[in-house]
Amino acid sequence: MDLMPFMTQHHMLPPAGGRILCAVSGGRDSMCLLHYLWQLGQRENFTVAAVHMDHGQRDTAQRDVFFVQNFCRERRIPCVTERVSVPRKAEEWGVSIEEAGRTLRYETFARAAKLTGSDRIATAHHAADQAETVLLNLLRGAGAEGLAGIPPVRGNIIRPLLETSRQEIEAYLAENNISHIEDETNRDTTMTRNRLRLTIMPLLRELYPGAEESICRTARILRREEECWQEQVGALLPDTGTEMERQALLKLPYALRLRAMRMLTERMPVGRKDYGAVHYEAMERLLHGPGGLLHLPGGVVAVCRGETFSLQMEEKAPEGAALLPGVTRWGGYTIILEKSKRPAAESALVLDADKIPGGLTVGPCRPGDGLHLAGSRGRRSVKRLCSDRGIAPEERDRLPAFYVGGKLAAMWPLGADEEFLPRETGGEMITIQIKREIAGGYSNG
Repeated sequence: MDLMPFMTQHHMLPPAGGRILCAVSGGRDSMCLLHYLWQLGQRENFTVAAVHMDHGQRDTAQRDVFFVQNFCRERRIPCVTERVSVPRKAEEWGVSIEEAGRTLRYETFARAAKLTGSDRIATAHHAADQAETVLLNLLRGAGAEGLAGIPPVRGNIIRPLLETSRQEIEAYLAENNISHIEDETNRDTTMTRNRLRLTIMPLLRELYPGAEESICRTARILRREEECWQEQVGALLPDTGTEMERQALLKLPYALRLRAMRMLTERMPVGRKDYGAVHYEAMERLLHGPGGLLHLPGGVVAVCRGETFSLQMEEKAPEGAALLPGVTRWGGYTIILEKSKRPAAESALVLDADKIPGGLTVGPCRPGDGLHLAGSRGRRSVKRLCSDRGIAPEERDRLPAFYVGGKLAAMWPLGADEEFLPRETGGEMITIQIKREIAGGYSNG
């Protein structure tokens, strides 16, 4: 196994006397890479350090830590280990376990690189990983950029094994008598990539023995073409920021406009793995429409106002607040609460005043809460009600929900729970009118 031609072609080697930080899980791929770089460094005048992250997901994680540490100690390789709770961060950030893990890994790598004085960070992605990534991106509808797969180099991240097959890796391990450990979560077929790796890829190799190599070849071709496209688009974008003139975008051919929106997305402090064709098509409709707001994954908002298109980070929904008669501002909404015996506007939420002795609070809906709407067969979760109405999760979490003594009484625009609806004609009612901020003004709730 000779990685030097590939590494030289993509300028992966650090300067003389420099250092490469190798991300090491303890599995076959990362152990192969660590050992290879350690030996190569002795010939090419650079040193190697290792970083290992415990994801906080397995009881056997400490075994992996000790294994990596012992391997490094025997070879005098500096080793940094860090433990994080990926599930806790995924819940906190509102993203998938996979996305949270990816973000936390690269944050850990960056800290370790600074600590060890490393010029490069090497990850052990190989040819099979590349093929899997291309197929996953195809299924996501990610376009040509997604089909270009994993780049060999991105910033200070290098991937020396990217065109190396699993067979070559296993042969290297056997030849050099290098042990490794197996991560049992790699057999967990509830994860999309694992299902692809364990079921689809073996079938593809059986039907088309050269499938993996062909997919990787396609990725290389598309990567070169994409680099050309991006160079052209980059010249059209502002040097900094995520704002462009709307007409400037609309004048571009669709292929260039799509890439411009993707490159603007790259400038946002969020991962792009959750972005697919559906999101860029939604941005396209926003550009061609009358203007407004579009909620995107990762708390990003696309804003089209007047002649300006921009991407912004969405403000988090504020905490709950007490509602008093009159006007209350909450999370981009104007809420008007009145007590009356008159018929309310059709768009207003109407509650029985006698059933709200302690007053109302407004805030984001809590997970698991539901409503029994008038005319329905029973209580249904807010999540299901919003899904049925085509309300996206990122928008659902910012809708105003109204609580009485900790119980959900109503939510805009779903309606009021049957328990809190007025029972008697002529009784005192509480009416709630909602106006939502849109481009250039308000929309009546």
